[in-house]
Amino acid sequence: MNFAALGREETLQKLEVLAMDGNNRRLMCECGVHKSLILFVVKCTSEDEDGRRRIKGLDESLRLLHLIGIPSNDAKTILMENDRVMESLTWVLHQEDFLSKAYTIVLLRNLTEYTSSHIVERLNPEIFKGIIGFLKDVVNSVNRTSPTVRETVQSSSRPSLGKTEPSKLDHSLVIKQAVTAALMILLETSSWSRNRSLLVDLGAVSELIELEISYTGEKRITELMLGVLSRLCCCANGRAEILAHRGGIAVVTKRLLRVSPAADDRAISILTTVSKFSPENMVVEEMVNVGTVEKLCSVLGMDCGLNLKEKAKEILKDHFDEWKKFPCIDITLLTKLLSISPKGPKI
Repeated sequence: MNFAALGREETLQKLEVLAMDGNNRRLMCECGVHKSLILFVVKCTSEDEDGRRRIKGLDESLRLLHLIGIPSNDAKTILMENDRVMESLTWVLHQEDFLSKAYTIVLLRNLTEYTSSHIVERLNPEIFKGIIGFLKDVVNSVNRTSPTVRETVQSSSRPSLGKTEPSKLDHSLVIKQAVTAALMILLETSSWSRNRSLLVDLGAVSELIELEISYTGEKRITELMLGVLSRLCCCANGRAEILAHRGGIAVVTKRLLRVSPAADDRAISILTTVSKFSPENMVVEEMVNVGTVEKLCSVLGMDCGLNLKEKAKEILKDHFDEWKKFPCIDITLLTKLLSISPKGPKI
């Protein structure tokens, strides 16, 4: 096939059709097509002498990169060798095209997964802002408050650009992959206190809770969301945001014992941290109102991990005198449960 005679858009379309075959994708990676596409993305998003960006072909390039992927060996060095790559991806995250932002977040995850920890630790706040904004768009699409985004999520194919039919990607799967990638980025970067503070200040806590409320039934997303929240709870403002959200403690409580052992560990960690380091009157009242006390009692009575039971018992014991003030709490049962030494699951 003579690509030299084709225009930019036609070339991208032809490559996309070829990339639908697994063997062709492997050959493309071996030939460095992904590197050329990344450089092209940088070129599209960079201002020329007149201060303009020539973004024609940008969306198609991001879609093609999503198809062929980035080999891990190359992903280790791309961000270190060219700092303009991160600037370009940041710019895309702040544009209107919902799918392009989804492709960009998956690409960003692929690049940061293997690169230097120093780069991950010092990510530009604008990247966090773009990721959180994307998650907000996803929530809005699920809640049917953003028609433009909803139509993007629900569409099964993109309009063709000329005579060549573009590949038909499952857009709902792309969005799910992007949400997972976004949460993985937030989970990894929140290991550092600087990033935790940035995320809390940018409203990450509220958006994560809203995402979980909207994305019920997605096990991996729930586990990641709880993981990020558990780390954001390490700072006082993060704990305050969870308590301030009408569904914060409630959604964490609801997921306990209903998703997976990994989700249980993260949920109980959140409840432990919030109950230990937040104002007692606020914590106790909220936990009573949303059924946390009953759920923790259920943990003590179930065949589950010993660590989970010990943390549940610790929460109940620490605030025992306060629980007694609420008529809805069965103090007799609570006293009995607290008097029993926790045992691990039966083998």
